[in-house]
Amino acid sequence: MMEEEAVDRVSPMFWGLFSVGGFLVALLLPVFIVMNSLAYPFHLIPADHVTFDGARAFLAGAPLQDGPLSVLAPWLAKLFLVVLVGGCLFHGMHRLKYVLEDFGEAEMKRVLDPVMYGIAAAGTIAAAFLAFSFP
Repeated sequence: MMEEEAVDRVSPMFWGLFSVGGFLVALLLPVFIVMNSLAYPFHLIPADHVTFDGARAFLAGAPLQDGPLSVLAPWLAKLFLVVLVGGCLFHGMHRLKYVLEDFGEAEMKRVLDPVMYGIAAAGTIAAAFLAFSFP
């Protein structure tokens, strides 16, 4: 009688989070860097929006420009930051897990999985809490 192999249903989910995180890092991180490192110094963004008070007012719901979608802008900015941080964390922790396994920690896979993905999940939850806790 042949024994059936156990089907790993969790690993593909983490590979999916890894690939989504890598995609988000490749797509959104350059936008974040350009907006923070180039747009402000070249005066493409008004200086009063980049100050602490301007950024805090924007996250609190004060629109930068009038328009039909100006109400959604602060929520989209918060969501952007949460997705960016969460994607980076899941991508990085997945890579770190496999680096540790390559260094001979493969027998600790049962420990590495919850620790690495737990750190990524906790960081994503913390990012969401911090982003959405602004007034």
